Amino acid sequence: MESKIEDLEEEVKLRKKDLLKLSGEIIPQKMAELGMTATEMADGSKVKVVEDLFVSIPKDADKQRACHEWLENNGLGDIIKNSVGISFGKGESNMATHLQETIKEMGLIPEVKVSVHPSTLKATIKKWHEEGRSVPDNTFSLFIGQKTKITKKK
Repeated sequence: MESKIEDLEEEVKLRKKDLLKLSGEIIPQKMAELGMTATEMADGSKVKVVEDLFVSIPKDADKQRACHEWLENNGLGDIIKNSVGISFGKGESNMATHLQETIKEMGLIPEVKVSVHPSTLKATIKKWHEEGRSVPDNTFSLFIGQKTKITKKK
């Protein structure tokens, strides 16, 4: 049964890759050759080529810092989330409760995580791009391309 599931998961992976190629390359190229950006099918469905954007912050610590610095320097620092946490063992719940007031006195070193939610980053960079502003693609993992959007008749 596990083997069957693995085979099905691999099949889904391949189908998604095929869909991405069809939606992001083949259909947009063919429609561009025909001078079209949208069309309506006989069943009332609409096919439209729209701009698509993918952006993420690389896992490399130096590149993450560069991305966060760029966001800060371009007035977008408010989308960066800072999380500070610390792990406590059994019997340390009282210490955890009083952490905010006593952390400096206790000499603890908290775990600090700085992040940007992927959806927030995409929406922010997409808006920035639509306004004609440049985004450093050598800092962010950034892809701007086209995809096919199909709307079925209601």
